[in-house]
Amino acid sequence: MNADSTAPFGKSSASDPLILIVDDLPENLAVLGNILRDEGYQIAVANCGPQAIKIASSRKPDLILLDIAMPDMDGLTTSCHIKENPETADIPVIFLSARTDSVDVLKGFKAGAVDYITKPFKAGELLVRVSTHIELKRSRDQIAKQKAALDNLLETRKKLFSVITHDLKSPFAGLLTLINVMVECFDSYSTEEFKDSLSLIKETSDNIHSLMQNLTHWAKLNTNAIEYSPRTVNLLSLVKSTFGPLSINYLKKNIGLYINIPEETTLFTDPDLLRVVIYNLLSNAGKFSHHGSYVSVDYTTDATGPCITVTDSGTGMPQRQLDSLFNGGSVVSSPGTANESGSGIGLLLCREMIEKAGGSISATSEPGKGSRFIIRLSPEN
Repeated sequence: MNADSTAPFGKSSASDPLILIVDDLPENLAVLGNILRDEGYQIAVANCGPQAIKIASSRKPDLILLDIAMPDMDGLTTSCHIKENPETADIPVIFLSARTDSVDVLKGFKAGAVDYITKPFKAGELLVRVSTHIELKRSRDQIAKQKAALDNLLETRKKLFSVITHDLKSPFAGLLTLINVMVECFDSYSTEEFKDSLSLIKETSDNIHSLMQNLTHWAKLNTNAIEYSPRTVNLLSLVKSTFGPLSINYLKKNIGLYINIPEETTLFTDPDLLRVVIYNLLSNAGKFSHHGSYVSVDYTTDATGPCITVTDSGTGMPQRQLDSLFNGGSVVSSPGTANESGSGIGLLLCREMIEKAGGSISATSEPGKGSRFIIRLSPEN
């Protein structure tokens, strides 16, 4: 029997638990393999400690049956190496040995074993113990997944509360104050004053609406309510349609938008995810650009795949701020060149959206000279 082999026959299938059997005697490997295959388990085998360590790291079996008495590296030492590796530490190990002395058994448990079966073993006892420890491992894995999901939900809630407190409370308070003043002083308002107040209400409402959209997208993303659904899309059309709602803001500051994307450019990606990312980048570019400046959107390809860049000639930012832009641990916003309000949630959302699509996002910037945001999509896009 060849080492590191997985039996394709019997009752086993790719979804069945994988058991690594480690023994220096081929006849023992054969007996154990036949018993376990008949019960539908997948089997991998190793005839020495170093080989077992390598297979455990690469294959991540659900259980290891490990003989203690092996030459060169015994089972105790092998188990210690497996348990020292964080990637294999959680794999349960059952020792197989003819030794029944309590001292030997204790050594086995200290080396990381979850159980100890003495030779010669009974097939029924072996199968019961194997089944028990595989079920225990599956239960632990499920609990770990549920804990990770719960931690993610708690972190998302924490960030949402942070944004709501920091970025929604203030504009809502200002909006309510302005409306109350308009109601109380309605009769004394001139047409121009009334128009100015309505414009301010509209601008504040637009900012709140934009933030609420980002929060909704972000919450759905972090609760896995958004699936990656790629299809072929025309990039130029997507960018133009995404820019539409922002055109008025650009017009107010006389900011020019230059789109350098060939008309025939298509990408195989999720258009909804990409649209959210480009919207946020164009919104930020306009927010931090000076009156009369420009923003450009460019498309290139290189060895790493498709690349979309959004460049502005605005305020820029120092390296310290640049380093924390996509940091999930904090949500920070800064006022724009016309004192526009906003939320740091947008860039965090961009990073998570692009990672969902299998890509990445990065930025370069220089204070007083502007910023450039680079979206890199995976080559298959």
